[in-house]
Amino acid sequence: MKLLFKKNDADDIEVSMLLGTAEVPFSYIEMIKGLIAGEPLDYDFHETITDEEKTQIIEVLKEIEKIAEEKKETDEQATNGNIAIK
Repeated sequence: MKLLFKKNDADDIEVSMLLGTAEVPFSYIEMIKGLIAGEPLDYDFHETITDEEKTQIIEVLKEIEKIAEEKKETDEQATNGNIAIK
């Protein structure tokens, strides 16, 4: 799954998703479902996105990926009957 970041006419950052070859409106639910299913997350930035904005966006995406991976591992442990109490 690929996320596409660009700015609109009001200079706000908008994001859409590229699923296969179709560009669709961004959905947190679809992104999280894809991450939990093991889909890699890729992203692309329009030239209007500054380096600082790119850095901030990438940091948030890495945190989301980390949380999704933890959720996936917890689900796998529960499925295998190996729940660890933390």
